[in-house]
Amino acid sequence: MRKSLLLVPMAGLLMFGPIGSGVAQTASSEVGVFRADLAPVADNPGATGMAYLVRRGDQLTGVIYARGLSANLPHAMHIHGLEEAVAECPGIERDVNADGLVDTLEGIVDYGPIQVSFTTSGGTGGNLLPDGLDLARFPVANSAGFITYSRTFSIPVAIADRLGDMHIVVHGHDLNGNGTYDGESSSLSALVGAEVPLEAELPVACGPINSLG
Repeated sequence: MRKSLLLVPMAGLLMFGPIGSGVAQTASSEVGVFRADLAPVADNPGATGMAYLVRRGDQLTGVIYARGLSANLPHAMHIHGLEEAVAECPGIERDVNADGLVDTLEGIVDYGPIQVSFTTSGGTGGNLLPDGLDLARFPVANSAGFITYSRTFSIPVAIADRLGDMHIVVHGHDLNGNGTYDGESSSLSALVGAEVPLEAELPVACGPINSLG
């Protein structure tokens, strides 16, 4: 499977847009340190991790460690959040189609749409495309299923001001263990106009972002 998905503009992606998109951002000198402890989501009981965020105005430094991931595969990682409610990590009760998995669209009820993408290069936006699902620009787990990520980039002030209301979610689970994301198509495929394997988007670890001061 191509790790970089076809980048196709779709009006339907607006529902996944970031908080405050289209609103003028003002300069900010706010500083804060945050931490998120990442616990397993239903479909991958072994995935755990830890994330530290340092916010300086509109600059965000993200440092993420995660283990128990599918080895040698990219893992999309995002800040998710709702505009009018505190996000939560989804439980198995969100498995509405009773397949034993909680996919992105099932879990979004709890953790909300993407606000920031922890890509390794290029944009870090909240839309599914071009940033949220471009697997070629997300970190790849090593042969032991471990990821270390670090990057500093700018984010909208409206998002930076509400980091404590949001969650970090790590995606990607090679269910059949064949070393690639394949098999059943995700329900996201219709939204982006490109093939998205379910394995590539499954949320596997999630944790609330808490302020450390």
